[in-house]
Amino acid sequence: MTDASPDPVSDRDAYLKAQRQRNLFIALGLLGFVVLVFFISMTRMAAGLKHDAQMRQDYRSSVAASVDASTTKGQK
Repeated sequence: MTDASPDPVSDRDAYLKAQRQRNLFIALGLLGFVVLVFFISMTRMAAGLKHDAQMRQDYRSSVAASVDASTTKGQK
């Protein structure tokens, strides 16, 4: 009868190779997720900064308009 038992060294090597490949895919997936979250965060912060700048400009123009209106009333 022929001994059909698999070689334990090659089984271990195949297992380790598969494990390294899984670890690589997990690492790449995590890296992709981190990059995605980073770019989404930067985009949202940039939009928030633009919104804040617009709000400041609107506030300054409304203050300037109210100062002009009160100055004009005082001159009449």
